[in-house]
Amino acid sequence: MNTVLDIAFVLVIVSFLKEQLGLKGYAVLGVAFVVALIFGIAPLVAQLLPEAAPWLTVFLDTVVLFLGACGSYDLVTSVTRKKAK
Repeated sequence: MNTVLDIAFVLVIVSFLKEQLGLKGYAVLGVAFVVALIFGIAPLVAQLLPEAAPWLTVFLDTVVLFLGACGSYDLVTSVTRKKAK
C-alpha cells in the first residue's frame, strides 16, 4: 500500500463526489472516511473469500480508474475556477 497514492486517490474521489453531490462541511469528511474504509477493508474481504478475490480486485480497480479520472477532472476544474475568481 502506497500511502501517498492512497491519499491522492481519496482526495480525487472526494472531489468528484463533492462536486457531483454538492457536499459541504462534515459530509465531505464522512465521504472521505467511508471511501478510505472501503478500500482499507477490501484486502481483508479478499482473504476471507479467496474465490471472489480476483473479481473484487477487478471491481475495485475499475472503481479506482473511473472515479480517479472523474475526480481528477473535478479537482482541476475546481482549483482553476477558484484561481480565476
